[in-house]
Amino acid sequence: MYYSINTPIQQTYTIVTTSALIHLFSLNTGSGIPIYRQLTDQIKQAIRMNLLKAGEQLPSVRKLASALQINPMTISKAFAQLETEGILTRKRGVGMLVAKQQIGEALSEALEAPLISFIKNARKEQLNDEEIITLLQQYLSIKIKNKG
Repeated sequence: MYYSINTPIQQTYTIVTTSALIHLFSLNTGSGIPIYRQLTDQIKQAIRMNLLKAGEQLPSVRKLASALQINPMTISKAFAQLETEGILTRKRGVGMLVAKQQIGEALSEALEAPLISFIKNARKEQLNDEEIITLLQQYLSIKIKNKG
């Protein structure tokens, strides 16, 4: 006796390689911001900047945790948060995918141009990514708040 199994139409997913994804992250363990929060913020930013596109598959929790050398539960917490916010979707048998984003979530030119300029100038001053992030966090928490 033979059985035929109807399978749904195969969908193709672009898989973001682990090595490509880890270059998107700059984790600062000394910043006081939880690592899972840094991950969620940086994934959102990568989507806004079109570095991660709708439908792209993220690496597994284990692969990403190993590549970033952090606890897998931290990755799971970040992915769960992003799934709750509708940024990522979980697809059975596939993993986590970047969800379709609403129009208008990209950075405006008025914000992106000075940001890129700032980063280029900071790199000319020999600051690495971690130092740039720390500098921004210091300004956000101290100087900007005091000006109200």
